[in-house]
Amino acid sequence: MTPPDSLRSLLRRWSHEPAPAPDFATGVWARIEAARHDERVVVAFRWTLPIAASLALFLGVGAARVQSQRVHTAQMADFYVRTVDPVQRAEHGEHHP
Repeated sequence: MTPPDSLRSLLRRWSHEPAPAPDFATGVWARIEAARHDERVVVAFRWTLPIAASLALFLGVGAARVQSQRVHTAQMADFYVRTVDPVQRAEHGEHHP
């Protein structure tokens, strides 16, 4: 049989009751009031994500249009060169008019 552990019995009996802080209620109300002022900032940032998402979508669509225009311009230039240059026409098996 093991002897009783004096530390364990001491910890079971131990309790701590801190004294209340004299300015506790004042501090709580001060933090509540500060949070009310900070709420205006949070409301302003509420629209940040939708605006950023809309801007990203707008920029993505714009970039896609620019790329599409570049491809179209390159295709038109290639077609023009093939119709004007006799060597290009011969390579593609086209007959001269």
